[in-house]
Amino acid sequence: MSRNHTPGFRRLPRVADRMTKAHLDLVAQSLAAERSGDAARALELHSSVPALNLRSRHHVLLTQLASLGDHVPEWVWARWIAYQAIRCEDPDTETGTMQRLALKYAIETFHDDQLADCHADGGDPVRVIAWVASESWLFHQVLVHEMGGLERFVDELATGRLAEHAELARSWVGARLGGYEVGASLPGGRLRVHDPAAGAWLEVLDLGARSNAGDEGWVLGRLVPSGVDDLLMFDTPPLAVAEHVARDVAGAPQPWMRIKEALDEGRFVERDLMRADHELVTDVLGIDLLRIGTAPADLERVTAQLRSGRDEIPRAAFRILRRAADGGVKQSDASHVAAAVLQPGARSDARRMLVREGQYDVWARWATLVHEPARGLLLDFAEACRAAG
Repeated sequence: MSRNHTPGFRRLPRVADRMTKAHLDLVAQSLAAERSGDAARALELHSSVPALNLRSRHHVLLTQLASLGDHVPEWVWARWIAYQAIRCEDPDTETGTMQRLALKYAIETFHDDQLADCHADGGDPVRVIAWVASESWLFHQVLVHEMGGLERFVDELATGRLAEHAELARSWVGARLGGYEVGASLPGGRLRVHDPAAGAWLEVLDLGARSNAGDEGWVLGRLVPSGVDDLLMFDTPPLAVAEHVARDVAGAPQPWMRIKEALDEGRFVERDLMRADHELVTDVLGIDLLRIGTAPADLERVTAQLRSGRDEIPRAAFRILRRAADGGVKQSDASHVAAAVLQPGARSDARRMLVREGQYDVWARWATLVHEPARGLLLDFAEACRAAG
């Protein structure tokens, strides 16, 4: 019997098929906890649903947020709010309506080839929709900014502590999409970024965008207030692109049309718009932590282990922290140390194996080079070293 499916959409097994009414109630409670700013409770409820993947990006993000406790700076709250707007599918809300309209626009305008391939292969279109909703940087940007999803979510669905910390997120409304050249890291946790539209170099919050700017060092992104020393920051880790694409988008009255033209002309690849590693507490993507924290000779093997299901990102993060403790990381790469310590598993291992007498100055010095929440975590290491003495 042939394994080739005839063209046309078909329904394949879905997570929803394994969800009971009780499970759906737990998901609703988890969403309510998130929307009130209670990451720990949301994580607890999310983890109790058997059908949900505990290795999913959402679970990883909730784990990171919950591990921070009350040590969440305003820019992380703002990113978390934007992330929740992206995930809002509630059919009876204006935010949910915007989400569906933005998703429809993104698929029809930028990801239509995915649906065409799905139809030709006899696949399930819901999987394409879910993939775009989860990983399309473009869809996320259109919904949050151009369609006003960020502001609508705050007004309609944010409650409790999330609503109390929404002021910075509101200040992001109206930020323009631009193309930028990412320069060098500077002392004090700052990063040089060139804005060709303004013809000027800026100093922004250094959360590690340099590590994912690609070989050419050019990105697409939005610079928004960070709430830290009047510095701007990228609203989400920026997207690496070729210089000509970044320059075309910079200052363009209709930036999305420039991106569409680049795709149609083959100067940009649709796959480059997709990113599995959504990050909230850093601009260093998880896959970049793997690259940074793994010896070149081992990278192919470790990457294969990651693909097979082994959780290699925390291990790579621990190796970065170990190198930082031993003096093997340059100060200009402090954002890598910050990203590593924000990995709960790596932080736990480092606390057991790298915090020892006489290391106070090492961790205290790294703390001065980064921003919260990583700064507080590194200072905790330093104080633990002092107590060990």
